[in-house]
Amino acid sequence: MARVESPVTPPAPGWARRLPLDEKLFLWVVVASAVFMSVFVVGWLFLGSQNVPTDSYRATPAAFSQKLQAFIAEHGRADGRVVVPPGEDAYLLAARYAFYPELVLEAGEEYRIWISAADALHGFSLVGGNQNINLQVAPGHVYGGTFTPDKPGEYLIVCNEYCGLNHHQMKGRIIVEEAR
Repeated sequence: MARVESPVTPPAPGWARRLPLDEKLFLWVVVASAVFMSVFVVGWLFLGSQNVPTDSYRATPAAFSQKLQAFIAEHGRADGRVVVPPGEDAYLLAARYAFYPELVLEAGEEYRIWISAADALHGFSLVGGNQNINLQVAPGHVYGGTFTPDKPGEYLIVCNEYCGLNHHQMKGRIIVEEAR
């Protein structure tokens, strides 16, 4: 029998070279980063301190406004601020283009803040105080989240959901005072 030549030519020598050191190092960095981030995210989800609204209910803007006005009548001061006693629920309304009222809390105490929107979809983002409270607030819905301010000072509230032409000016404040 005659030997038949194959139409497939063998690859050129050296085609299966080993990876250079810099490429090996890069692959190890990518793999180690992926493992680290996976472990970090899982640990953060299960062991981290998440501050998400745990309670919510439906209420018309008028019903929430009545509850808010009763809260202000009971705890309001002459300067327009509302002093919230420790252990009491606080109420906050987002409306174009402000958060109302300005709350006065006590450092080191835990508060439940109930928030709703009067007119449009708004955002609620608390800036400062090592807190991570970031909500989307809709009319007809009331959201309750806990907040424990650790230091006295002024905490800024910003709307982080576009709500109209003056959205960029929508701000509020929570004042935290020393323990009384």
